[in-house]
Amino acid sequence: MHAIIRKTRLPFIGAIGLLVSAGVACSSSGNGDGSSFGGGGATGSGGSGGTRMDGGGGVSAASGAGGGLLGRPCVADTDCGTDEFCSVTQVCTPDGSCGSDGDCVSGEYCSSTRECIPLGTCTADADCAEVETCDPNGACVPGDGCGGQEFGIEIIAPNMFIVLDRSCSMRRDLTNTINLAGPNKWTFAVAAINQLTTNFDGQIRWGLSLFPDRTGGDCRQDAPAVPLADGMEPTIQGLLNAALNQSDTNYPDGPCVTNIDTAVEQASQQPDVMSVTRPTYVLLITDGKQAGCSRAGGDSGTEMILASMFAGGVPTFVVGFGDAGSGGVIDPVQMDAFAVAGGVPRSGTPKYFQADDALQLDQALALIAGSIVGCNFTLSDTPADPADVFVFFDDQKVTRDPSGAEGWDYDGASNSITFYGSACDSLKAGQVVDVDVVFGCDEPTPF
Repeated sequence: MHAIIRKTRLPFIGAIGLLVSAGVACSSSGNGDGSSFGGGGATGSGGSGGTRMDGGGGVSAASGAGGGLLGRPCVADTDCGTDEFCSVTQVCTPDGSCGSDGDCVSGEYCSSTRECIPLGTCTADADCAEVETCDPNGACVPGDGCGGQEFGIEIIAPNMFIVLDRSCSMRRDLTNTINLAGPNKWTFAVAAINQLTTNFDGQIRWGLSLFPDRTGGDCRQDAPAVPLADGMEPTIQGLLNAALNQSDTNYPDGPCVTNIDTAVEQASQQPDVMSVTRPTYVLLITDGKQAGCSRAGGDSGTEMILASMFAGGVPTFVVGFGDAGSGGVIDPVQMDAFAVAGGVPRSGTPKYFQADDALQLDQALALIAGSIVGCNFTLSDTPADPADVFVFFDDQKVTRDPSGAEGWDYDGASNSITFYGSACDSLKAGQVVDVDVVFGCDEPTPF
């Protein structure tokens, strides 16, 4: 996935008072008869004391004898009057003001109002770029002309709770022959999940349950092997790598049942799965069909639980690993029913993700994980009125779509924005450079 280039969050652009400055240019006459300081002032001849120019079209004032007045040519500070200095532009300038950047110390510049101020700040709009204005806090902000606030956005890592089959049949190889030492379906599954959690490290929050487990007993499931949380990649990988050893408690050598129903039920009972504080998904990976027990209703119970989770905002991806059909242990018809009930079936046939070998398993898991990342963002601030939020990709408006089909929508409960359809695809493909989320102004903010 490509990173989204974000701009620093900008402060609110409200009604900004107009700052009027005296002048923005400084020049000296070549004949020693006075200098203009500021823009648009007319030069007038003075006596021995030179002239004073009040910029911005103001009138010129001639001095009489004595004292160096503003605009008097100079070579050294001694050529100027009290409380003045000779600027680097060789003009007598009042102390505390400036004629050019050279009159300021390191880290400052001469502003349009002739004050030495820190770099990156402003005293008037003239200190900012053409598309910016100077706000009351002395910061240059987008001058989009209508007033608005650009919200910073941060990608939300979705939840993925993996429900992994460790039934005895996972010790079989791809020819359906038991191979305790491997390679077998268990070693391939462990390698695939290790690769998956490595490739999407930090982009997805992971959790893991194994079924059947050894602690629930009688086809029940106890606590999940790895709870859903941030940074669980090393924990999952360590647990699965240890489970490659036949002496490990999680190695698939019993109980020899396939309790898909209670495994899915276990996922539905996890508070962190069903709280839906962020996009959450379940990933069911099995090499067989319900067998040995049906405490949670068997296949029909599994469908009901999957449908209920989907209705609650948690879809389930279904992956079948190993031969399907009459020669294998997977029931493709029932797996299709699970996939449909889970709410995210494949568009083709079969509806579930069928992987007949290790490569296809890697590809299926990568496709599933890639489909859930990159389209959910939390806002840096909460908009006062969600109806007054607008989104732009590279200064082009993106349509809001509460149906979730195309464009974007805002969720007040999580203070987040989700992109859908081609908008989401563009983000994932790295085709969007600048994302503007603007409150109070139906215009993109400038760079």
